[in-house]
Amino acid sequence: MQTLLTSHSPELLALGLNPSWQKTLFFAHLQPGAVNRAERVRCEASGKGINFAYAVQQAGGRATVVQFVGGATGEQLQADLDGRGIPHLSIPVAGATRVCNTLLSGDDHVTTEVIEPAAEILPAEFAALREAVLARLPDAAALAICGTFPPGVPMSFAAELVTVARQNGIPVQLDAYRGVAPVLEAGVDILKINATELRELAGNPDMDTAAATIFSRYPATTCLAVTDGPGAAHLFLHEDRAHFRLTMPQLPRVVNPIGAGDCTAGVFLLRLVQAGVPGMPLSELLPETVAEAFCEALACASASCLEEQPTMFSTAVAARLRAEMTIVQVQ
Repeated sequence: MQTLLTSHSPELLALGLNPSWQKTLFFAHLQPGAVNRAERVRCEASGKGINFAYAVQQAGGRATVVQFVGGATGEQLQADLDGRGIPHLSIPVAGATRVCNTLLSGDDHVTTEVIEPAAEILPAEFAALREAVLARLPDAAALAICGTFPPGVPMSFAAELVTVARQNGIPVQLDAYRGVAPVLEAGVDILKINATELRELAGNPDMDTAAATIFSRYPATTCLAVTDGPGAAHLFLHEDRAHFRLTMPQLPRVVNPIGAGDCTAGVFLLRLVQAGVPGMPLSELLPETVAEAFCEALACASASCLEEQPTMFSTAVAARLRAEMTIVQVQ
């Protein structure tokens, strides 16, 4: 990777343009097609960017969420972030922040999500966010592009940010797969993706071939971090031609899996930034260092599945789960 790691600023910038006000409803058993009465409910700010920043905070770092907010739900979301001490760059918009309902069925551990569509962003609203992000980006230690964009925000905006980040020696991590070709062509350093998304993006069911396809099609992408739920995770490093398989810990139960992937993305990028020194290209980190960072991130994500709140994890539990995991270099 040609991007330089920077340690002069610990702040990561998380582009999370589709935040949500999260309602989690707990049921003894959820029966589709029937009247279901929740035993209890909890609410908090969520969305991929927010979950990313919350994971970074718990791992000892700092990430600022860049987002659109609107309506009463947007006010609730900002108040919750302020209460948790999560910094945010919030651009007010006319449309209300969407609500995401997560339905957790206790006896069979089935999770169902019901997500409202995001409100369309008006040209003036997008212009205000673009100006704010471009002003903030040069001082960031890394940029994380978290998830999809709402209507009214072109994917070319992410490509523009990637170009600016690379010009300033700032590492970029992408956690998305739909419509991301322009972003990958601009040259992200890390593509964090799950196995199903990788196969769809590459158009090949074989994981090794799919990874090779991504590296060939988008040569600037030299770190491919692939999760697969409770199955083994995979880390591919292009320039080192290395492939690591990481076994996942066996969890006694899964309370709430929402945000686990965002937790992985946040802790992974933070640890890579912390492992670098000024002026050292990210590619010069030892492959084993990158693999260990990914393994720790996966352990934190696994620990978060044991908690009711999305992306929350116990560092002690994460350390115990990490001890149960193995890293095997396939090649």
